[in-house]
Amino acid sequence: MEEVAEALGVQLGLTDVEYQVLRYIRLNPGRSRTEIAASLNLSKSMLTKAVSKFAEIELVIEQQVTLEHGERGKPPVLLSLRNDRFHSIGVYVNRQICAVVRADLSGNVLYKFQKTLTSEVAIEDIIREVENAASSSDVPLIGIGYAVPAIIADDGRLFEVTPTQATLPLSEIVSAIRSRFELPVFWENDAFCSATYEANGAFANRRCVFYTALGFGVGGGLTFNGSVFRGAYNQAANIGGLIPETGPRPSLTDLAKHLDCKLEDLSHERLSELFDAKDAKLSAWIKDRGTRMSEPLSASVQFFNPDAILIGGFFPRAILEAVCANIRLDVYDVAGRRPLTRPTVEVSRTLGPQGTAEAASYLPIAALILGQKAFPATGK
Repeated sequence: MEEVAEALGVQLGLTDVEYQVLRYIRLNPGRSRTEIAASLNLSKSMLTKAVSKFAEIELVIEQQVTLEHGERGKPPVLLSLRNDRFHSIGVYVNRQICAVVRADLSGNVLYKFQKTLTSEVAIEDIIREVENAASSSDVPLIGIGYAVPAIIADDGRLFEVTPTQATLPLSEIVSAIRSRFELPVFWENDAFCSATYEANGAFANRRCVFYTALGFGVGGGLTFNGSVFRGAYNQAANIGGLIPETGPRPSLTDLAKHLDCKLEDLSHERLSELFDAKDAKLSAWIKDRGTRMSEPLSASVQFFNPDAILIGGFFPRAILEAVCANIRLDVYDVAGRRPLTRPTVEVSRTLGPQGTAEAASYLPIAALILGQKAFPATGK
């Protein structure tokens, strides 16, 4: 832990410019100093000072390019994040599943675990899996991120829990993690986690991302320039509010009702079987719910004009792709008026509980390495 405290940018007093350079290098690995300085409008001396600071804590790798085919001149030096300098742990728990991952600084998953919960959530089981993830790491850990089905207020406290997950002992889980590990713990709404993670991946190059999570309910998150847009009361991008609970919603709970089965029967494997068999009721649900999402997502285009709309959650990728195929973004177009440039509608890279845990692993990296805002988990 002492090594982590000494090496963290917070301890060394990184400036806003230095954090900006670090974020750029993480988003754009393998760029030369000239490219970085030009992209960020920095002087050569400012960039040199920043890179020297990173070298002190071994956060950046510099690789000199070998000139080929008779090229002349000084070969460029390419900069990338040293992924194995620290690792981070991500946790996601719902009433059915516990997922834990360990990832490096660029988000590459190095350890993953997922377990179906057959009874009440056992906090000791969760702690044990976090311990397994931690003990299998051969480099220092910087912290633990926890994605929760709840809204987190500005003071880091629970503001509102998703109704279908209200019985989860969220605060107790956080308190147990904090007391067991000498590591910073951060938590965030699961949809906000995934939106931020998608926006900050290598080569993401997206200015504005609108993320929609189809899980036990419908959640959403919006990022701008790599950071969550939270709104005045931490509830921005609440697409679920535009698809009322009283009507059909593209969620697992809704699909279970539509198929007249129990929610716990809708495993990933079962859903894939139904889709592959072209089940008529599932096909009708996909078409109807995709169409219903067209209006709120078209509204998001008018309000935020994102360059990408990403659909994630706990459905198999094939089902989400089929839902996307039924979404239209021209609902609010006006005849004779030039329509807004429409974003792409894609399925998220990270799906399911493990994907959400993977997104959670970004929280400590964002807060402690990249200088972005993240909420320390209070357990309240």
